[in-house]
Amino acid sequence: MIREIFEYILSFLKSRLLPLVLVFILLFVTILVRLFSLQIVNGDVYAQSVTDSQEKTMSVPATRGRIFDRNGNLLAYNDLAFSVKISDSGTYTSNKVKNQSINEVINKTIDIIEENGDSVTNDLPIAINLDGHLEFTESDNALLRFLRDIYGAQTISALKDEQRNATADAVYEYLRDRYEVSQDYPLAHQLEIINLRRHMAANSYSRYMTFTIAYEVSDATVAAILEKSRDLVGVSVEEEYIRKYVDSVYTSHILGYTGNVSSSELEELQAQNEQYESNDTVGKSGIEQALELELQGTKGSKKVYVDSVGRITEVVDNTQPQTGHDVYLTIDSQLQKDVYNAIEDELVEILLSKITAGDTTITYNSNTGSVEDIFIPIKSVYFALIDNNIVSIKKIAQSDSSIAQGIQSKFETRQDSVISSVMNELTDSPTAYGQLSDEMKVYIYYIYKNVLVDNGIINTENMDTNDSVYVNWDENESISLKELLTYALTKNWIDMDKLTAEKYSSLQEAYDSLLEYISNYISNDTGFGKKVYRYMISSGSISGWEVCMMLYEQGVLEPSGSAYEGLSSGRMSAYDFMINAITEKTITPAQLALEPCSGSAVVADPDTGELLALVSYPGYDNNRLSGTVDKDYYEQLRNDKAKPLINKATSLRTAPGSIFKPCSAITGLEQGVISTGESIVCTGQYTAVTPSPKCWIYPRSHGAENVSTAIRDSCNVFFYTVGHRLGMESGGTYNSTKGTDLLKNYAEQLGLATKSGVEIYEMDPHPSDRDAVASAIGQGTHAYSAINLCRYVSTLATSGVCHDFTLVSKITDYNGNVIRDNEPVVSNTMNVSSSTWNAVHQGMRLVIENTASFKGLPYQAAGKSGTAQENTNKADHITFISYAPYDNPEVAVSVLIPNGYASSNAAKLTSDIYKIYWGLDK
Repeated sequence: MIREIFEYILSFLKSRLLPLVLVFILLFVTILVRLFSLQIVNGDVYAQSVTDSQEKTMSVPATRGRIFDRNGNLLAYNDLAFSVKISDSGTYTSNKVKNQSINEVINKTIDIIEENGDSVTNDLPIAINLDGHLEFTESDNALLRFLRDIYGAQTISALKDEQRNATADAVYEYLRDRYEVSQDYPLAHQLEIINLRRHMAANSYSRYMTFTIAYEVSDATVAAILEKSRDLVGVSVEEEYIRKYVDSVYTSHILGYTGNVSSSELEELQAQNEQYESNDTVGKSGIEQALELELQGTKGSKKVYVDSVGRITEVVDNTQPQTGHDVYLTIDSQLQKDVYNAIEDELVEILLSKITAGDTTITYNSNTGSVEDIFIPIKSVYFALIDNNIVSIKKIAQSDSSIAQGIQSKFETRQDSVISSVMNELTDSPTAYGQLSDEMKVYIYYIYKNVLVDNGIINTENMDTNDSVYVNWDENESISLKELLTYALTKNWIDMDKLTAEKYSSLQEAYDSLLEYISNYISNDTGFGKKVYRYMISSGSISGWEVCMMLYEQGVLEPSGSAYEGLSSGRMSAYDFMINAITEKTITPAQLALEPCSGSAVVADPDTGELLALVSYPGYDNNRLSGTVDKDYYEQLRNDKAKPLINKATSLRTAPGSIFKPCSAITGLEQGVISTGESIVCTGQYTAVTPSPKCWIYPRSHGAENVSTAIRDSCNVFFYTVGHRLGMESGGTYNSTKGTDLLKNYAEQLGLATKSGVEIYEMDPHPSDRDAVASAIGQGTHAYSAINLCRYVSTLATSGVCHDFTLVSKITDYNGNVIRDNEPVVSNTMNVSSSTWNAVHQGMRLVIENTASFKGLPYQAAGKSGTAQENTNKADHITFISYAPYDNPEVAVSVLIPNGYASSNAAKLTSDIYKIYWGLDK
């Protein structure tokens, strides 16, 4: 029996079936081991994986509504493009591993995006400035809300002092440590990673929510992302609509732009509509922000199965989103563009009339000693190209061209000399500030203000401005900066913790550390370098020709054409080249940022309050800020001295000057302190108060003036009298507050001293609360924007019917069905006598009849000019208000040009706007 068994086994071992049996046995053992691993060893892990693959509900964003002008011309629309997104969908063994993994994935993705020429979106309000330093891009309440969210405070008031006063560097370090972002990454990447991580952290409860890394990427980026998808856990490429704007520069301040919702915005929006999520794109300014709830649409949803790395494996159900509503504005887009160009043309004319080949900046009246005229030396024009970063001094330093290297060599030599002199002033040979040369004053004050105060090294909150040492520095200029700084160290006015963690045992050691900080800072600071360039250009050691050639070498201008050939060959002087460039607008007033460089104009229908044009010059390209923010472009805008991000029509306020006089006339007439039949004699000076203010015509005089001729001649003495009488008490004493309160009351009724009602952001107007005599001629503390002025003149045109202004004509659904049709809203109707209106209207009509710019217009108009002096060494701000036709007003216009010199310039621009409106410019 045993022998038979043995022979059977032996025959089986020799059989051809043996290998097959062994394979089956091996497979069976493998399956047993694998089942043991799946169910016993890793059972919990795979059970969680199964849970993660369960059904998820995801929101589907709606297509944003479009924006049109009053004639149906498209202004804002949506374009389909690829976006790169990320979600927190990985599985990690610890928080440290999670941070390292996500950060590395984001950094790799950023590398891919940038290698293919695309940009990463980043709305973190911390940016790298031109000198490589970190700074906040927000201020005031917006910055405080950001700090509140970052530090997890319930309210802004709950922020600790050190949190409220945290620097950009301190916040960056705090967030970098929180998310364990490696310093091996480039600083720009670190900020981009921090930005994404803070958005993701705010929604850690929703792991499959996606956040956008970059909008509108190229096909090359899409291909590269897909190719490396195994290494980029959670990263996906999706098609979505990107916001686009037509003629963006002209309407940028009206339309605004879109971007990622901030935490404070999300809080406000969710209170109105709970559909909002932290990865949403919302309006950030302008109409996009004001009508966000109308434009956003209603989200859809889809039920999906998602695998363990966040990939959708199956769509179970899909609810389509509803497109947002379309908005039709009251704006005429062609009028808007033409008025914008008219403002630029007027600024060009003013600049060309004031640029001189010499060095004269100010001329004085030999009789009165007052400023007679202000000029712009051509050397200031050359420097403006550098000062406003049109020509980059960093690019000069990096260039290998012979011209750039020649400039750089001279600059380095001069900079070394300047720094040596400055450090000598701060060490061995201090000089009282008032005794320094003008050039050295500029350097020393820059160190005090820009290097020490602005960076928080000098703690102004600790500083006692009544201390005699500070007074001797700030007011008397009788001590040196060294004396101030050494004294400040003893008084704890200097925050040494911001310089170093080291503790010093002596005053000299602390001062030496401060000097080392100053020396290192100014050696690498663009702002300080610009000061050196300013004096090198002024002295001629860097020529205008060299600066102008940089426009071509740095790609600002195309190196071709007669101007280039003439300049490069020397046949055209740098002066003639710049005059030609400004005339042809190849270099614009906005780029130069000299005074004047900006302006605003508002055109409205006085019978409805509809805004036909709301123009702010200069504008910006909101396409480069919507979706993925062009970081370099945004940084350029933030540092632009012409301030293109500010809506000059609604947010730049100046004293109105003489255009306030119709309000003073109405106040005086209605309060009975003057009458339409009364004449007041102008002797050139108002002697009823001390010191005695002068009329603009002094030492001449206007003689006898009634209210209408006083408006025509803009007689200060007449309106000084009105202001003084308004402040008189019954007992014969003068009460300035009484006078300013009465002027304010009528200014509010006229729509000047209250907000216009426009849908987009506008600053509060400020009626004067000081000196009724000065206030009556538009000085005092008055401050109004162009939109305030236009509402004011609209109310004058309608004899007291004050409308709220609006930019919105109607709102429709996507199919054109009207949802809301805006009707005129009357804010108030003034109870003013017809004789008062007649006198004021007649005076404003006389102004136009006496103004050459309005000769030849087909319709009669009424208006008033104004000039306001803010600084005796700068040109006056100029304003003009007008309405037409005189007998039946259909359009009201206001114009404001900061530092625009003469009111005749504002009058000419107003006349040009009428020509555009009536089609006479064609």
